[in-house]
Amino acid sequence: MAVADPPSPGDADSGSPLARLDAADRRISRRMTADWPHPRWLSRPLGAFSLTANYGILWYAVALVPWLTGGRRPVATLVYVGVAVTAVEALGFVVKHFVGRHRPTVTDPSLPNHIPLPVSKSMPSSHASMAVTATWTLGTLYPEWLPVLLAATAVLAFSRVYLGVHYLGDVVAGLVLGLVFGGVYVWLVPAPF
Repeated sequence: MAVADPPSPGDADSGSPLARLDAADRRISRRMTADWPHPRWLSRPLGAFSLTANYGILWYAVALVPWLTGGRRPVATLVYVGVAVTAVEALGFVVKHFVGRHRPTVTDPSLPNHIPLPVSKSMPSSHASMAVTATWTLGTLYPEWLPVLLAATAVLAFSRVYLGVHYLGDVVAGLVLGLVFGGVYVWLVPAPF
């Protein structure tokens, strides 16, 4: 049985801009999840990569690289990045609670489950917000890492919609949240070096 998302202000008037945007978001996301090909050689590595970012684990691991390689102030790096990633994830869960948007496969059970479904609500994507925040913080400390961090963020954001865990709008909201939060964080919190 499909679970309906809570009504939004635009639901009463299906011609409202918000309702049209929501319908387009669901349509595009459904195409990516159900209509695009999902060959195993692509969906399995994307799924594994996506799952490594659960709860920020990927970003905590990347923040440990300086410790493993003898980099400058490795504990300070881990704390600087870890606090930001944890804080944006917590903020995202608060926003999810108030937005209350169900995940695509909950709302439409006919969609395939490509990876295990998280129990939290859908908007904003915590994976996207944590990725952007980690890119802000790690990129501030290690600007030479920015191309790889940006590529990882893009792949992770794509994977969340492609694998049916989020609507495209959830990921965009997560990217914006991470962009704003990460920018404010690096502006207010001095980098450890």
